[in-house]
Amino acid sequence: MKKLKIYLMAAMIGLTALAFESCKKGEDDPVISLKTRKDRFTNTWVLVKYEKDGADQNISGSTYTYDVFANNKLTQTIEGAVFGFPVKSVKSGDWEFVNDEEDVRITIEGDVQLYNVQRLASNELWLKRLSGGSTHMYYFETKQ
Repeated sequence: MKKLKIYLMAAMIGLTALAFESCKKGEDDPVISLKTRKDRFTNTWVLVKYEKDGADQNISGSTYTYDVFANNKLTQTIEGAVFGFPVKSVKSGDWEFVNDEEDVRITIEGDVQLYNVQRLASNELWLKRLSGGSTHMYYFETKQ
């Protein structure tokens, strides 16, 4: 009888772990999250790293920020300097999850981009975009 209880407990733990794993959308998403995918995506994200075809690209001197809101609106802010003069671009857009929340479609001023959400944690967002035969990876962290 004691062995039966142990087997049942192990089976329940295994089924619970399997259920949590099936909720995981992105390849590198956390296994367990108390927030929905939309709640995790709704945040202020700052680009910390950009790769093209696996090679790091220089983003120093510029700041790329997405303020993502629960009403499926967002604001893109790009700040930097051109010839020593400060520049700032602020654009509004929309976002929505597509393909069973595995991808996010971002539209800014009529420009539609589809990104595969590789990782979406409370403080990390990794987006992948294929364009012109190249793979672009964008790594964001929450603004502190």
